[in-house]
Amino acid sequence: MPPKPRFTRKEMVDAGLELVRQKGAEALTARELADVLGCSARPIFTAFENMDELRGEVKKAAKELIASYANKAMEYDPPFKKAGMQIILFASREPNLFKMIFMSSFDKPTSFDDLFTSHTGNNKFDVVISKAYSLTAIQARYIYEHMWVYTFGISVLCALNQCNFSDAELSNLLGVEFLALLDYVRKNDVERQLDLPERVMAKNA
Repeated sequence: MPPKPRFTRKEMVDAGLELVRQKGAEALTARELADVLGCSARPIFTAFENMDELRGEVKKAAKELIASYANKAMEYDPPFKKAGMQIILFASREPNLFKMIFMSSFDKPTSFDDLFTSHTGNNKFDVVISKAYSLTAIQARYIYEHMWVYTFGISVLCALNQCNFSDAELSNLLGVEFLALLDYVRKNDVERQLDLPERVMAKNA
């Protein structure tokens, strides 16, 4: 009977998550993780096919953590604004994990649609917006996408420690942007405009 593994996959992923949290995504190497675990690199490559697989699992765990922040917004009214504030809070508290999720050098360029879907999942905030403000599905999606980009920009500033915002400032920033978008979609034919330009694949510089 083969010896029982000293560490489970989950324990290795948890250790990798903590390593990224403390030192950043670039520190997640077999040698660094082995040092954290107090073992050789062999158990790592017994549990995972390669480091890319391990990085993928650590990134998945980081996404689950940021999702737990966003999901807390459902306890508030309106939940959509609170979700944005929670994501910015995550970027401020967990800058290295935020960078791994959104700003990793290991990521390949992709289309905005694919990026948006991969990071927002099935949270259905577009449905929430549609029902709350009597908008069409396309109008609600338009607002959701633009608010996501706006929130991401603020989050990057916080993750890079360029600036910090109070809850009152964030509430005002997100509120003003949302109301401006709401006014725009109600006064313009957003549905027709969205049919014109195709989204393009991001290019390497």
